[in-house]
Amino acid sequence: MTVWYQGVPLEEWALTDPKYTDSETGISWYIRDGKYPYMVGEDAEKFRKLCEESGEFALKKFAEMTGLIQKLDDNTVAYVGDNGIAVKSKDGKEMFVDTSGLSYDIVMDMFRNLPRNGNFFSNKYWSDNIQKAQARS
Repeated sequence: MTVWYQGVPLEEWALTDPKYTDSETGISWYIRDGKYPYMVGEDAEKFRKLCEESGEFALKKFAEMTGLIQKLDDNTVAYVGDNGIAVKSKDGKEMFVDTSGLSYDIVMDMFRNLPRNGNFFSNKYWSDNIQKAQARS
């Protein structure tokens, strides 16, 4: 099956898009337009087999592997989308953080350097950490 994006097969985009590799599985993916993760070829097949063998839901595993699902603490998870981050806690708290102007690399840098002891439901917490990530890029 061939998947197309803006009239071009993903296999062609993969020749020029940034490539990332999961250290745990060795499976690689690419980022299109600075925001959209995708897999092609052998890696997509290895990923499919991995999920089939482990029984893991492929979409959830892909989101975890590419950083689009971030466990912030035992109670709080962040879900990264192309227009922002939804922060949700087990006790029902929710918050949306607009990251529509940020690239995948900046958002992932922010999560790599995110203090895990902050108030995840504070606008200031997120704006400060976004600014720090932008300054590092």
